[in-house]
Amino acid sequence: MSHTIDAQIQEKEDELNPIVSRMDALRLQFINDTTQFAAKWFEETLKEYATKYPEIILRLSREKLSSMKAQLAVLVKNAGTPVNEALSIPGVWWHLKPVINDDCSQYEQLGNDNVGNRFPEKIDYAVRLALGELGVILEKYGFNVTTDPAKKSVYPEFWFSRPENGEKAAHPYYPHLLKWSEEMKDTMQKYNSLFKRAIVLFSELQNFKNEKRRREASELWESV
Repeated sequence: MSHTIDAQIQEKEDELNPIVSRMDALRLQFINDTTQFAAKWFEETLKEYATKYPEIILRLSREKLSSMKAQLAVLVKNAGTPVNEALSIPGVWWHLKPVINDDCSQYEQLGNDNVGNRFPEKIDYAVRLALGELGVILEKYGFNVTTDPAKKSVYPEFWFSRPENGEKAAHPYYPHLLKWSEEMKDTMQKYNSLFKRAIVLFSELQNFKNEKRRREASELWESV
């Protein structure tokens, strides 16, 4: 077996491994950024709905208002739970299960304040799933929101999404205009930069490994 190709494989692995480690650190940072964003967003958004629909607030008893605020407080305190769950969906993070020849633009952020922003679809989808948990509270207290597809015909706002993986159950999902925090955007920009380096190295590494297997197969064939 050629020492040269083994050395090439090792060289690529030595280049790739620290990048993947840094990408995982950024994954954890993004989860932390999103948790902080979500906690603040839950409070601000429920307050916006209370202001937008004062008639709903005014017809609730003080007991129900207190109950709603208590549920909001629990959601805010435990914001990391839906965020972690949503951002742990398989396939969200390339470095956890690298795929050769994958979409090189999948973590790019496009647009600006004038034309609007487009965030990486797979990440944005997960963020919206986490934020959708507020819809459960809004629905419970009569804010014309539903997270249940069966009630779609009688509610003006549909806060749910059906996964594309064949799973039948719908999940709470925030469907409206959304702007990430600056921290989230910055962390994702760093992840995207490393991803573009990593996917090239991963492709080169796989090519060397494939070549090594071809040589091993050829040597075995010739030896029999």
